Amino acid sequence: MGYDEKNFKMEPLLAKSWKRVSPTTLEFELRDDVKWHDGESFDADDVVYTLGWLTNPKTKIRFKRFWSWIGKVEKLGPHKVRISAKKPTPFDLARYAYFTAMVPEHMHSKFKGREKVKFGKNPVGTGPFKALQVDKNKGIIMERNDAYKHGGKVKPKSNIKRLHFLPIPDISAQVASFLVGKVDAIRNISADKAAGLAKSPNASMTIGQGVSYTYLALDARGRSGVKALTDHRVRKAIMMAIDRKALLRLRIGNRTLNRMTEAMCWRFQAGCDFTTELPKYDPAAAKKLMAEAGYAKGFDVGITTFVSVIGDTAVAVSGQLAEIGIRAKVTRMNIGRYRRAQRDGKIQIMVGGWPAGSMPDVSGTLTWIFAGPPNRDYTGDKAMRKRARSMLTDMDPVRRKASGKWVFNRATEMNYFIPLLPSPVTLVHHKDLEVKAGAFSAFGVEAWGFNWK
Repeated sequence: MGYDEKNFKMEPLLAKSWKRVSPTTLEFELRDDVKWHDGESFDADDVVYTLGWLTNPKTKIRFKRFWSWIGKVEKLGPHKVRISAKKPTPFDLARYAYFTAMVPEHMHSKFKGREKVKFGKNPVGTGPFKALQVDKNKGIIMERNDAYKHGGKVKPKSNIKRLHFLPIPDISAQVASFLVGKVDAIRNISADKAAGLAKSPNASMTIGQGVSYTYLALDARGRSGVKALTDHRVRKAIMMAIDRKALLRLRIGNRTLNRMTEAMCWRFQAGCDFTTELPKYDPAAAKKLMAEAGYAKGFDVGITTFVSVIGDTAVAVSGQLAEIGIRAKVTRMNIGRYRRAQRDGKIQIMVGGWPAGSMPDVSGTLTWIFAGPPNRDYTGDKAMRKRARSMLTDMDPVRRKASGKWVFNRATEMNYFIPLLPSPVTLVHHKDLEVKAGAFSAFGVEAWGFNWK
């Protein structure tokens, strides 16, 4: 499947058509003119094998839950398959479009157990670029697949012949490589630094917007031992003390973005709706709420954040909270350490980044933030969790959206968590390079989004 991010609808890709037979069953007619990069034909056997491998209890892969809802995969013909879910799954097509890459049975099946990692070092696909090198030190080299013709408008062909993704962790080294012409584009650079580099004769700058955003979450349940955060008045005061416009200026200066975060979902995502506005910035009113709750002198609290530019936002938030007497200490953690702290109930205030599920459906946000495992629950709101879970099996889009409205309004009304600012996709690149930034993915830009002018 593919997804038309401009018109917000599913489109064919490897499947030329599909039919929903029942709330749990989909049938796909596959294209019969697609070749793998090694020249072999793509067919139903590849689909059955891929999904069978992804759902096999013995398969150990990260994010396996993305396919845990799949119950049975059947071959109905050389280019026809039926996929049955264990229960109604309204987000199934979105999962196929954004997370489910097919692998060739004739190659992938030759590797057993952990040896399948070898396939990733010499991968074979059906997409617009084929891999020539996958090396953690030397980078990834890809070459245009001139036989590629099935992407249409959802995954178009690029006019670039060769792509080389270079791992350069240090930003100073990235900038130096760009200035001497070793690289043609740098992604995820600060807007101010990108603007400075864009003044060079052969440079340009692009700011796009994907679906990611930075958010703030509070331990309303009291797992971390900070009693103040269990008081709704304190949580509201915290939200009112945050100047979200100032935080965005710190990230991108006076530049503008196409859309602002207004809730913990984007309106174009299936299942998203909301009417409750985010708290207005009002530190004076926040101080009154703090006094009313018995915290006129403030209190000490910890802010957990990531080792990235998001950490800079967390530091700015701590400064804003200081204006209403809250003394917040910021601790930056890598993802592994953060997950352990989250699981153990040690998160007091979280300033994190979230890719909105990386697809045009709210299911990722629901399963990860609203209705995930108990060790991720910092709200203690059983009614909200129950309603969020119901959305994961509701096939009626109207009713599902109505539930979404209740859930996302509830999150804002109770001040459990709010989005702080969008996460812009900033690139500095060669002036002759056209960059389409804004894909509905975690990184906001895809390989086929680069073209020479």
